[in-house]
Amino acid sequence: MSKSRELSTKKTLLENAYSRLGGGSYVAFVDESYVIPEISNENASFYILTAYIAPVRLHSAVRDDLVAIVDDEYWHTTEAHVAGKGELIHDLCRYISEGGDDEAILIALKAPISDSVDGDEEARKACFASLLGELHSGARVPRTQLVVVEERRHQGQRAADVKAVKDIRATGAIGQIVVHFTSPSVERLLWVPDIVSFAQNHKERGVPSGYAAHLDGYIEVIPA
Repeated sequence: MSKSRELSTKKTLLENAYSRLGGGSYVAFVDESYVIPEISNENASFYILTAYIAPVRLHSAVRDDLVAIVDDEYWHTTEAHVAGKGELIHDLCRYISEGGDDEAILIALKAPISDSVDGDEEARKACFASLLGELHSGARVPRTQLVVVEERRHQGQRAADVKAVKDIRATGAIGQIVVHFTSPSVERLLWVPDIVSFAQNHKERGVPSGYAAHLDGYIEVIPA
């Protein structure tokens, strides 16, 4: 399948997921960041999943704002940081921190990651369980009907995520909440958890970039 046809298919599938939502529905957009034991210092390994929660009525405006700030239709925070675009990341973090009362940021954190062969996958699943449980319950953030997650690169990883969600659902902890995997090329609102995950990564590692300082008091971190 060509790249353009693949993106077209993904857009259609996401549009179908949105079409089943009511006007007052909330959607969570999820991305990850982590430091695995092999490259961590002093056992400072961790895995985080970040969810940006927003009502459907705000989606179009936030998408437009993000593109206007970045002045591009492509964004990846790690690449931007390496390219010396730190001030732009600061601007994005400031923008995110100005979200209204009906927007929220929730981070599930697992630390440290086990140094076992599947330690990172186990940590990711634990973060999913914690995060999806909170999104379903609505106790900390608005109850979410749809969760849009940035899909991982390799097919084996994607299959592992599908299985993880299925296993978590079998516990009864997340009800019928819909979990949809797609690309930030299809849904720009995935830029938000990418930015926040990167900022939190720096905070957890003690990197003095200061990105996360803009988000203090706006995000909530829960253990996984």
